[in-house]
Amino acid sequence: MILRLMVVLVLAAPAAAPKEPTVISPGAMQPHLAATDDGSFHAAFIKEGNIFYSGSSDLGKTWSAPLLALDGRGKATGGMQRGPRIAVDGKKTIYITAPVCFDDAEATKKYPVRDLYMVVSTDGGKTFSKPVEINDAPKKAPESLHWLAAAPNGDVFAVWLDLRNREKGQDLGYVKISEQGKKIGKNGILPGPICECCAPGLAVDAKGNPMVLYREGGKTNRSIFLGVSTNGGASFSRINRINSGDTKIDACPMDAPQVAISRDGKATAVAWMDFRAGSNVRHVQWSLASGGKFGPEASASDADKGGQGHPSLAFDSQGVAWCAWEDTRRGLNAQGIFAADSKTKKNIAVSGENEGRCGYPTLASAGGALGVIYEAGGNVAFRLIAP
Repeated sequence: MILRLMVVLVLAAPAAAPKEPTVISPGAMQPHLAATDDGSFHAAFIKEGNIFYSGSSDLGKTWSAPLLALDGRGKATGGMQRGPRIAVDGKKTIYITAPVCFDDAEATKKYPVRDLYMVVSTDGGKTFSKPVEINDAPKKAPESLHWLAAAPNGDVFAVWLDLRNREKGQDLGYVKISEQGKKIGKNGILPGPICECCAPGLAVDAKGNPMVLYREGGKTNRSIFLGVSTNGGASFSRINRINSGDTKIDACPMDAPQVAISRDGKATAVAWMDFRAGSNVRHVQWSLASGGKFGPEASASDADKGGQGHPSLAFDSQGVAWCAWEDTRRGLNAQGIFAADSKTKKNIAVSGENEGRCGYPTLASAGGALGVIYEAGGNVAFRLIAP
C-alpha cells in the first residue's frame, strides 16, 4: 500500500555549521557510529583486516586509541556497506557485529563465504567478549549485508540478507538478542525477494519494537518497503511500500535504504537512493511520518548537479530529522559528505575538500549533539554537526 499524507512539520533550530573533523583512525574503512544520551559516541570500523572499536566521552572531541574488538585473522574486508555495525543499549552495553570467516578451508578461497558474528562489551569498550555467530544457518548469508540496532531495554536486533530458503535471490533474516548478548534467539525469515546487494535499514522504538526498511528484488522498479513489528521483534506484522514515485531501478544499485525513529517514538524518517531523475542518476529521497503515515518523498539535495547515495538518518535532541549522504556535486573524484535537516532543508558540507574522496556516512545523536562518521581519503573521520 502506498502511503500518501502530509509531511510532519517540526519546529527546531536551523542547520548548524559543521565543526572541524577529527581523524579517529588512519588507514581504516567502513565505519559505523552509535551514541548514548550522556554525550558518548562509539565507533566500529575495519583496520588491518580486523574489527576495531574507538569511543569518545566528550562529544567526539577526543577518541580512545583503536582497540581490537573482533579478530578477523587479518582478512576482514568491507566494501559497499559490508563493514561492521555497532549499537549501544540502555545499559551502555556495546554490541558489534561483522561478517567474518573462521572456517580455515573456506578462508583459503578467493571469495570466502562469511557468517555474521557478534562481540559484546559490558565495560565501556575496554574489553570485548569472544565472537558468537548470530545467523543460525551457516554460509547462508554470503553477501554479508546487515544492520544492527539496540533498544533502551537491552534488546538488540540484527537483520541481514539470507538465502537459506532460496537457490536464487535473497530473503531477509532477523534475530532478537537479549541478556547483554547471552541469549541469541531463533532466526526469523521475512520472505523476499530482497534486492541482492542492498543492505537493509533497521531502527528500534522506545518500546523495543523494530522497523526494517529494505529494497525489493525483481525485474522492475525495486520499490522501498517498511516492515513493522508490534510484538518486540517476534515477527513483522505490517509491510508497506514507501515510495510513491517510480524508482526506475531494475537491478541492484548496492545502496542501502535507512530508517530512524525519534526519541519519543512519534516520528519516523526513511531515506533511500533511486534513479527517478534519469538513468543511473543517483538521488537520495527521504520522507517523514507521524503515527506511521508518511508524507510525499523529497530530494535531500539542493544542488543542480551531482548525484547522491548511501544515506544515513538520525533525529536530534529537538526531534528534528537529519539526513547525511555521499554527494558528487564537486565532481566524481571529489565525492564528499553533505547533510540536511528536515526543518530548513538547507544542505551543509560535512566533509572538507581537502579530505580526499569521502563515503559511507553514519549519523548518531548523543544527547544534545549530532555527529557523523565517514571514510575520508583512506581514514575514518568524525565531525560534529549539531548543535
